Amino acid sequence: MRLKKIILDCLLVGLTVLGMLTISQRAKTNYSQRLNHNSLSENAVIFNSKSQQSIQKTIQKIDAAKLSHFQIQFNVDSRFSYVYAKGKLSSVPLKDGRFFSSYDFKSQIPVVVAGQSRLAELYKPASQAYYQDHGRYLSVIGVVGTNQTTTLDQHIFVSTSPEFVLNDRPLNKVTVLVDGPQMGAHLKTYQKIFKTTKHSYLTPKTTPLVGVNWLRQNAGVIAVIAVLMIIAVGFTYLFSQVINGYHAQKGLSTGLYRKFRVAQTQIFALHLVVSSIIGFSIGSWFFYLTGRTAIFIGLMIIDLILIGIFYYLIPKGKNNILKKRFSH
Repeated sequence: MRLKKIILDCLLVGLTVLGMLTISQRAKTNYSQRLNHNSLSENAVIFNSKSQQSIQKTIQKIDAAKLSHFQIQFNVDSRFSYVYAKGKLSSVPLKDGRFFSSYDFKSQIPVVVAGQSRLAELYKPASQAYYQDHGRYLSVIGVVGTNQTTTLDQHIFVSTSPEFVLNDRPLNKVTVLVDGPQMGAHLKTYQKIFKTTKHSYLTPKTTPLVGVNWLRQNAGVIAVIAVLMIIAVGFTYLFSQVINGYHAQKGLSTGLYRKFRVAQTQIFALHLVVSSIIGFSIGSWFFYLTGRTAIFIGLMIIDLILIGIFYYLIPKGKNNILKKRFSH
């Protein structure tokens, strides 16, 4: 029986690793999509304003509203954006230098972060590179990009502040995108500042929680996870049969059998949790993953469900054993 348990343990580890691999592939796809959205999340909100209010006046109002933990991109076109932010910014893949800091959004001197495909356009008389805009040379503080081709590589980002906006222009000449964890709570405030009630999401939603796009993008992952869950239930059944086959001929009283049932469930729980942790560790080491804590919590919830199924699969008392004994 020990060999059978070891084999089932290995299968459970393999099953966990397959699940981690599936999640990893989806995480890579999500990351690529985020890079194509200039590192904004799919929950970013797009505001299309017809107001003549200038970008600088808008930033001054945002600063006065004491909003925090956000990033705003004023997109002039698909290759150029003004940026203003407060709080921690979403991670951006850097090839060189740094991304904007809180100081850059207070300074009267704008600086530039350039996509790696725009390097040929930069002026570099020495070690410092400059981006030329309408006769003005702006210091380039960082270069962004990855080994894969994304629209981020083609973009120029210029910092803004309440004190100065380069080539200031009205809101109706740009597309405004706002990203941050508190968007839902501050949506009306942003609408008032941008002077518009119209907004849409970077990834369109058709329900309060998820939209058709989300379901379409994640359908494959959901299907694979569902299949792996069915297989895991099958392994749980096999594990219960290994135990039942070994002990079924032993005549135990109802009280003793109840203790036996609990003890065997605890043994299975130990095997399952250890196998899951080993599989999770392997997946975390070898695969690209985001939200590891959430994945681990989800894995433990699945383990609890499987433990409950295992407990249910073991015969519930002495009568089941007697039936087996008299049937032979």
